[in-house]
Amino acid sequence: MKLFASLLFVVSLLIGGAVVAVAQARAQTPSDVDEQSVPAVPARDYGALLQEVFAPITDQLKLTREQEFQIIAIITSAEVKADPLVQRLDELDQQLSADALLDSLAEAKIRQLSAEEATLLTQMIAIKARAKASIYRLLTPNQRTLVAQQFRGKSQLNGSLGAIGIY
Repeated sequence: MKLFASLLFVVSLLIGGAVVAVAQARAQTPSDVDEQSVPAVPARDYGALLQEVFAPITDQLKLTREQEFQIIAIITSAEVKADPLVQRLDELDQQLSADALLDSLAEAKIRQLSAEEATLLTQMIAIKARAKASIYRLLTPNQRTLVAQQFRGKSQLNGSLGAIGIY
């Protein structure tokens, strides 16, 4: 009986060791690590993003590498903050559309959903304004002058928010 118990113990140790070895070898396979740990995120062309932010005067600004990185960081941060708001806005818009198609249109529900959408839009506009201000503060006085000449007058004339409003 002791021999059987010892044999069973040794076999279980061997099987356990083999399972651990296989698991470690599988975890170290590069293709498995890439597929499991890194979600599929589309690559972003940051050069094009910077071109769009200050188009058509991007080249005239002669941004330093540090300024470029900081601008990308500001925009990315703003997008991350705004993303949940955009998702919620889409949900509310779908709910509002669905409620509008019902025979018994509830005016109170429409007002409530519309007010919530307005609040989200207000928050998104504030995020965008803060990002623009942060980007503007990164610029040198000469760069600020170029940006002001290019965008301040035009955005007021045509009602747009300027080229810095890409997100």
